[in-house]
Amino acid sequence: MPSPRWGSGTFVTNGLAFVVGGRSNGIDYPQMWAYDPITNTWAPKAEFPGTPRRLATVFATNGKGYYGCGITGSGTFLSDFWEYDPVANTWTQKANFPPGQRYNTWQFVLNGIAYVGGGNSAGASGPFHADAFKYDPNTDTWSTAAAIPDQGRHGAVGFTMNGKGYVVGGRENSLNFVQDLWSFDPTSNAWSAMTPFPGAPRSSPLAFVYCNDAVVGCGRDGSVNHHDAWAYSAMTNSWSQIPSYPGATAMAGTSFSIGNRAYGGLGWDLTTDLSHADLWELIKPGNVSVAEQITATNILISPNPAGRDGFRIESRASGFINASLLTCDGRMLDNWHFQQTFHVPTDQLEKGAYLITWIQGETKGTARIIIH
Repeated sequence: MPSPRWGSGTFVTNGLAFVVGGRSNGIDYPQMWAYDPITNTWAPKAEFPGTPRRLATVFATNGKGYYGCGITGSGTFLSDFWEYDPVANTWTQKANFPPGQRYNTWQFVLNGIAYVGGGNSAGASGPFHADAFKYDPNTDTWSTAAAIPDQGRHGAVGFTMNGKGYVVGGRENSLNFVQDLWSFDPTSNAWSAMTPFPGAPRSSPLAFVYCNDAVVGCGRDGSVNHHDAWAYSAMTNSWSQIPSYPGATAMAGTSFSIGNRAYGGLGWDLTTDLSHADLWELIKPGNVSVAEQITATNILISPNPAGRDGFRIESRASGFINASLLTCDGRMLDNWHFQQTFHVPTDQLEKGAYLITWIQGETKGTARIIIH
C-alpha cells in the first residue's frame, strides 16, 4: 500500500478491497485506499470524515462498506458508525453502536446482516466484553444477538463460511490469549465450540476464507509477533499448517479475499514499533487446475438473456450457494450467499455479457449471462 498502516479496517465490495484508517508513526490517519487485484494497483478514495482511529469495527454488506467504533491516538474510545458508498465515493453517518464505546471487536456478515461482538472499552486490562449485536443496513438499526458462551474477549477475528459465522482467538478477561474457535448458526441462533486453532494463542491475526477453507495466521501473543499460518476445513472441522507468512509482521494488518484470490499484509512490529505497507497474495497449490462442473440440472439461471427486471439463480439441490457476478475480464461486481433462489437486480448494470460463478457443497460452476 502507498502508506504503512496497522489497525486499519478492511472491507471488500465491487471487486475491490478498501483499507481505511489505521496508525503509523504514532499518528492515526483518515485516508482510505482501494486495491484492484486485476491491475495490482492502489488508488486513493474519499477520506473517512469521522475522527481518525485504529482497531475499528468494519464490514461490507449490500454493496457498501461500514466502519466505526475504534480507539484514537489520545486513547478515546468511539461508538459512531459510518457507511461508505463506493459508487458515489461518499461517506454517510449511521446509527451508533448501541452499547457505546468499543474497539477491537470481532465481526462477520450472514445473509446481509452484520454481527458484531466482544471488544474492549478501556485499557490493557479491559473490561473485555462478551455481548453481541446485529446490524440491519436496510433499516439502519441494531439489535441484540446471541453472545459467545464464554468470557469477554477482544482482538478476536471473525469470518463467514458455508452459511455460518466463525470467531477465533483473542484475549479474554482472564488476560490469557486463547486459541478457541466458535461457530454461529443463524438458523438455530446458537454457538458451537469447534476444534481450537492449533498455533500459539494470539490476538489480532489475519483471517480470510480461501478456496472453501479459512486461513488464520500471524497476530501477537504478549510481546511476540507470529508468522505461522493454518488452514481450517469446516467440512472436517480440522486444521492443517500451511507456509508461514513471508512478509514483515501483519499483526493487526489487513486480510481479504476477492473472488478466488486472497491477500494479507501491512501490520505492526511490537519490537521496533514500526508499521508496514507490504501486501502478499496466498497461492494454493493446484488451485488454477481445480475442475469446475457446469451442472445444468442443479443450477438454473433465467431468464437469459435478462432484461432490466433482473434474473434468478435457482438451485434444484439442497444447501447454501455462494454465487458471484463477474465481468468477462474477471472483476467481481457482487456476491451473494443464499438457499434455493436469489433474484439479481440488473437495473444498475450496463448491457453486455457477464459471468456467474457458484459453489454449492463440492460442486462448482460457471455460466455466462447476457444483459440487454
